[in-house]
Amino acid sequence: MGKLIKYEFRKQLLSKLVVGFVVIALQILYFAGVIFDKENWAGMGLAITMIVAMISLLYFSFESIVTYSNDLRTKQSYMLFLTPRNMFQVVGAKLITTILQIFVCGCAFVAIIIGDVFLLCVIKGDIKDLIEVAKEFFKMLTGVEIRLIEVIYVVIMLLVAWLVFIALAMFAITLSTTLLSTWKFKGVLSVGIYFALDWCVSKVATLVTPTGFLEGEYLVVNTEAWAFIGVYAAALVLSYVGTALLLEKKVSV
Repeated sequence: MGKLIKYEFRKQLLSKLVVGFVVIALQILYFAGVIFDKENWAGMGLAITMIVAMISLLYFSFESIVTYSNDLRTKQSYMLFLTPRNMFQVVGAKLITTILQIFVCGCAFVAIIIGDVFLLCVIKGDIKDLIEVAKEFFKMLTGVEIRLIEVIYVVIMLLVAWLVFIALAMFAITLSTTLLSTWKFKGVLSVGIYFALDWCVSKVATLVTPTGFLEGEYLVVNTEAWAFIGVYAAALVLSYVGTALLLEKKVSV
């Protein structure tokens, strides 16, 4: 499994390097603005860094899907599925690589942005005021105080939901290249299958959603809230098992 994960990381390394160089350039612009007291430079560097962070995380997700699709369609990567490997390991390595790169890159961006804001507050001398404003703003939006359990829950929920998006897309792609390989318009059909599955998962999840949970009225981390994540976790497992079984029967040697 470890070798497979390293293999997946190497295949998608170029995009991470490009984003890394862009972020370094933006941070140079930001620090230049701080050092030379150019607020427009610092503001531009920080603002573009936030934009790059959002775009990069979305791109990395789609890159994982496109990479998997190419693995099944191009001869060079297709050989991966013809090696005497357990398909559960192959699919698992792809999902683990996806969640690791999203989580690690996400944490890196958060650390950079928080570090930039903290540095600016140290220089301006208004750290306490900034923290209070952030708390009041969050309370105004959600109606609740910031607590660690809510932060942890939201992070877990976003990671699981994001990974389900990848897993369902992989399952739909696998269907189009295995069971539906001889069908006309199989690509369009696989897209329809993805949206249908995603709709079913969201419908089931709403059955256990606490009142007002998705409308932003409040966030209550109780049994129902964890059941909400459990629905998506179950969808993730089913997608993973379905994809691996299809590959095992239709593609693997």
